[in-house]
Amino acid sequence: MKHAIFFFGLPSIVMIVTHYTIINESLEIFNLVTIPILFLGLVLIGVGYFNKGIKRHLILFLGWLIFALYWATQPEFLYYKGDEDIVNAVFCIVGVYFLSYISYHEYLCYKRAEEIESLQFLAGATFFAGMLYFVFQKIDYMAGLLIKVVAEQTAAILRAMGYAVEAGGVYYGINTHVPVYFNGHESVQLILACTGLQSMAVFIGVFAALKADKHRRIKAFFYTVPTIYVLNLIRNVGVIYGTEELGLSFYLMHNVIGKAGSLVALIVLAFIVFELLPELYDNIMDLFKLPKRRGPIERMFYKLLR
Repeated sequence: MKHAIFFFGLPSIVMIVTHYTIINESLEIFNLVTIPILFLGLVLIGVGYFNKGIKRHLILFLGWLIFALYWATQPEFLYYKGDEDIVNAVFCIVGVYFLSYISYHEYLCYKRAEEIESLQFLAGATFFAGMLYFVFQKIDYMAGLLIKVVAEQTAAILRAMGYAVEAGGVYYGINTHVPVYFNGHESVQLILACTGLQSMAVFIGVFAALKADKHRRIKAFFYTVPTIYVLNLIRNVGVIYGTEELGLSFYLMHNVIGKAGSLVALIVLAFIVFELLPELYDNIMDLFKLPKRRGPIERMFYKLLR
């Protein structure tokens, strides 16, 4: 019971405290409090990943827990600052407890002097992907630079199709963006999510951390990351074309057609990667076997379910 209270109770307390404190503050204060927690968690996960010996699991236990506490500050922020997207907020809450559960299993590794390959893989993939993505997300200049490049390339494709399209300058702030002008009026605003960085960072992190033949990992990289980048440009072009030329709503083009297309593309790419790197599939499936380790939390739940 004490393990469950600690690993699941602590992030719950942080969510409650966030509700009554920093969620009501300005973005500057919110970031000032939360960003150091984010990078501290990621750095500790990275230190634990690169270290050897049983004590590294203590570092990983602490890193995952701090990382979980960072995400515990985010559900309300994602909801109130993210167009009241309840889906993102719910996924974030689930993620908080998943990360805390991973922290618990690193603690078990230390207590039992065990090594779990799938946990090692997850730590590396999270460190590489997280550092790559959050450096761009949290540093406005880096985000603006990438968005500007994507906006210029999106506009260039539309100009090649015969339309008068230009990318504007970078607007920094709570939602760093670049407007794209179609026939002289603002059509859309491209943000970091419109660059495909999140999906690319995940694949890059996975390939960097996976213990598999280097040549197969490089091959998988070139099959996926450049493809995601090009498909993302096509999606941006499609959203603008659909709203401006076909008269369809931005919501339909972006949130329905665009996201559905992206999901299908990612599923196809995932199957291609699994074919090239079966070790990835094995690591993912092994994570689902963690409850079979029968630690104190699992034993408590098994007793409650009897």
